[in-house]
Amino acid sequence: MSKLIMVGVLVGGLLAGAGSAMAQVPQGGIGDPLTLAASGVLIPYLTEGGTVALIEVASPVGDNSNAHMQFFDASCAKIGPSVGIPLTTNDIAFQVVGDIVPAGTNGLVAISGIDQSGFGNAPLANPIHARIYLFNPSDGTSRVVEPIILDTAEFPGNPHTWSPLRTAATFFSPLMTEVVHTHLFIVCPRDTIQGGEGSYFDTTLGFPAIDPPFPTGLGLLRARVYDTRETFLRNIIGIPCDCFTEFFLEDPDVFGVGAGGAIFTDAAAAPDGTYTELEADPALTTTFTGYRSVFTVNSPLNNFFGRLSNGSRPSIQGPSPVSTR
Repeated sequence: MSKLIMVGVLVGGLLAGAGSAMAQVPQGGIGDPLTLAASGVLIPYLTEGGTVALIEVASPVGDNSNAHMQFFDASCAKIGPSVGIPLTTNDIAFQVVGDIVPAGTNGLVAISGIDQSGFGNAPLANPIHARIYLFNPSDGTSRVVEPIILDTAEFPGNPHTWSPLRTAATFFSPLMTEVVHTHLFIVCPRDTIQGGEGSYFDTTLGFPAIDPPFPTGLGLLRARVYDTRETFLRNIIGIPCDCFTEFFLEDPDVFGVGAGGAIFTDAAAAPDGTYTELEADPALTTTFTGYRSVFTVNSPLNNFFGRLSNGSRPSIQGPSPVSTR
């Protein structure tokens, strides 16, 4: 009963505004992405719709005078040359993304060190903290985007590498209407980030490996959708995830094949909203993370934004957690 009360509080507010034991298998992604990041960092950014994206990088431990950034578009293709962001000990620096990439571009930015030649990548000399701030002057929303970190400085190596990339995630969404929408941002890096020829975080340069490796092309996800009373409603397959992908949950042509997304607007089947378990298609080597925005249309209020809850696909499928990415 308390669960339904809390759902009612969230939906009502919108309308008013207009862990496990380790096994001997490859795994990772369970570190805190806001902890001291070692080796490198990858962060999604948006500049579409007039959004201003501001990168913040701090170097609390030691000097990172050779730190630099490489921008990628929404398909993980490189955009232009790398950009330096040198940092001394206890320094903090900022970079406006729109000064580097074409207006309206979304994608990922990679942060690492650069070698003595000035052309090759290298792991960070010292740990950093990083995040991106998003400001949208058209609707007044402000958001903070957490990073993907390649390793944790205090507890390096598996299972803490490439946090928070996993093979599954979960989220709640209120019933989608003309007034209440849910917007998803999903990050599924390609092998231009690591694994392909000339990839940015090449393991031969000392960067930790992602396992399973990033795909060469499009990643695919699938979903199990339940109502708030644990009743299974529908599964959806063929959900595209290409490096940086965004879509509105109620858009069936984007979220799923055919009319799969219509379940999120079905007041008869899910009057109190839906609970979704999103996972990588096991036929592909996809690891991902994502962010969810639940908001009231045409209102500067009631915009709930944050990263999706995650876990490994076998753990979330149940019945008990297992240690794997």
